[in-house]
Amino acid sequence: MKRTNILYATIFLLVLFSGCLSIWVYYLKEGKDLLNFTISIVGFCIALLALFIAVRTYTSIDSVNNISKMDGNILDNERYVTSLPELISQYKSKNEKDLDEELFESIEHKLKRDSNTAVLFADTLQYMIDLIVLFPAVFNAADTDKKHYKKRMDRILKNIDRQRDILHSISKGNSIQITESIKLFKAVVSYQSFVANGNFNIHADLLHVRGPILRNPVTKTIYHNYLGLYYNKKGMYLLKKSLNMGSIDILSIDGLDFVKSKIDSFLPSIIEEVVMYFRSACEQFDRALEISSEDVMWPGFINYNKARTLYFLNLLSESKESWISVMDDAVESRSRLNRLIDEVLSENQAGKTEVFDTHLRQFFLYQEELARVMKLNLMLSDRNKKSKTSPILYRGTNIENVQKEDLIKLFVNVDSFPAVKSYQRIVVETLAIGGI
Repeated sequence: MKRTNILYATIFLLVLFSGCLSIWVYYLKEGKDLLNFTISIVGFCIALLALFIAVRTYTSIDSVNNISKMDGNILDNERYVTSLPELISQYKSKNEKDLDEELFESIEHKLKRDSNTAVLFADTLQYMIDLIVLFPAVFNAADTDKKHYKKRMDRILKNIDRQRDILHSISKGNSIQITESIKLFKAVVSYQSFVANGNFNIHADLLHVRGPILRNPVTKTIYHNYLGLYYNKKGMYLLKKSLNMGSIDILSIDGLDFVKSKIDSFLPSIIEEVVMYFRSACEQFDRALEISSEDVMWPGFINYNKARTLYFLNLLSESKESWISVMDDAVESRSRLNRLIDEVLSENQAGKTEVFDTHLRQFFLYQEELARVMKLNLMLSDRNKKSKTSPILYRGTNIENVQKEDLIKLFVNVDSFPAVKSYQRIVVETLAIGGI
């Protein structure tokens, strides 16, 4: 029984006992006259009422403190890291539709059942932030219903706002971490939606997040990584707009060749602005890498983003930092992560160890393959440079000496994510035409 219920029950029993005792005393021959008895009973009832009000006030203040206190909340934990193996073990759906349902159900359940206090709500927010990296596994997949995804995500965002408003109405203190974490989550979801639709003209939602206030290393990593991506996409948008590239994929071999062929036509003001965006992006990626140095997952994403940015920065300025070494770090991190995922999903059956295949496993395999093929795209776009010093390697094989049919067999297919298959096909065609 709750402490407040025990107090109320005790007061009720005292009143009942006192009333019975008073009546008994009144009817005794030794009892006082009616006036004195009535005054005594009224005074006693007033005292009991005062006690009730005091107890009620105390319990109300105690309840408010319990709801609004933020001591030890996870958003302030400076040693927190995402447990990716735990997420991989939890979400074992074999396709994007089942994974979509699982992710949304888990978030909705935590918002409804486990967010009644500020500390619990902070835990729910951190859980949602941890899942940010898994959302692209849903809306980047081949068979995703993007309208359904958006509708359900919008409902979750409204529920977050409603819970935040409830907590603010009770107490405005200690709420800044919650407010900024919500803004960060919304900004990342907005960014991911824009990119999924092929739109590079990203809204400035991330600029409204007060990043220096964030304390949790995971939220800080995500903030700096996505702020870097924001600057990257702004630079890319300016490049595409100034070249009238339309729907051409700027990261495809054809798109990269087109940009290189038009470098001399850029206005100096455009180059200056684009370089400014790309340098700002690299600064944010460096901060994210510094914060996430002990993480097993985020360096693979951050280095991949930085390598693509450095390629264009080297193309348009005198920057000397090697994008190839950064991309190699990204590939290595993603490959190591996939080995870890296979360990987590390994099962012993009939004396043999088999890996339980899931949609999330396919997503991270796709991320590794994407980094490997993107490196080929960028290297092949430089194939006409006179000072070619690095061999074109794919999974340790120099593909300059591999036949077309063997190269096709060498590539890893990830059917759920068709974008990488298109890149692979163009790489094969480019090598055949170039005669490398």
